[in-house]
Amino acid sequence: MKNSFLHIVDCIITDYAKNRQRYLNKLNSTVYDITNIQLQNQNNFQNLFQVSSLYLVNDLLEIDKQSRVKNMESSCDFNMLELFDIGENQHSYLLAYFLNPNAAHGQGHLFLNIFLDLLKIERFHDQENWIVTVEKGRIDILLKRLHPHSVIVIENKSNYAPDQNHQLYRYWYQEIFRSICERQLPKEYIINPPERFYQLLYLSPDYWKIPNTNTLKKPCEWDEDLPNTVPLNAKHLLFSDFVCKWLTSALELLPKNNHRIREYVNQYIEYWN
Repeated sequence: MKNSFLHIVDCIITDYAKNRQRYLNKLNSTVYDITNIQLQNQNNFQNLFQVSSLYLVNDLLEIDKQSRVKNMESSCDFNMLELFDIGENQHSYLLAYFLNPNAAHGQGHLFLNIFLDLLKIERFHDQENWIVTVEKGRIDILLKRLHPHSVIVIENKSNYAPDQNHQLYRYWYQEIFRSICERQLPKEYIINPPERFYQLLYLSPDYWKIPNTNTLKKPCEWDEDLPNTVPLNAKHLLFSDFVCKWLTSALELLPKNNHRIREYVNQYIEYWN
């Protein structure tokens, strides 16, 4: 975003310097075409427009200068992630890496516990045994806990991929419905599993990218006794909102001298802002 802004500023300044008189003539011509009235005081109007334009350009130049100085001092415009073409799978692995208590980040359950608390998943202590997998059975990220039995399915749409037919329904059936049935729990619990233990997350870059109706529906050929749509609420979460909030909260608890992981987290947050 910052680099894009600086590029726009440079283009505006260069273009204005080369074509200032053409802009003035074009503006006068446009006003005349619209009103069919020649400006009575054309010289004064041109002077006013020139002064206003110069103020604008000077402001942009000052912003550009301050931005360049700040970037020289702190490389605030540099983000390693922007140098690579990060696809959906890479984002899934990045998120799962943070969530995995056994990953090399060395923070144990810190990231995982904050994530669970934000989702209001019921926890009983800080060192729970959660299994985190990526791309298992086509599910982008899957979190499981045995006691009490809990499942979190995460569908990652970081690249705006279209929803597949009955996709979320199949994931619910595969990882939540069947696993609850195996425990011979009451039917009401099976059909309406509590959100404090079971959640279906739809993670996307923009508010308009939401699950379509078809992805939540049961395939026509499946058992009639199954619900027609996923009984769980498919939570729509944004990278720029939920993920950034989660990682920002984690930053506050990271060891202050752990600059390596701290910078990595910061750059991922900036990637989505």
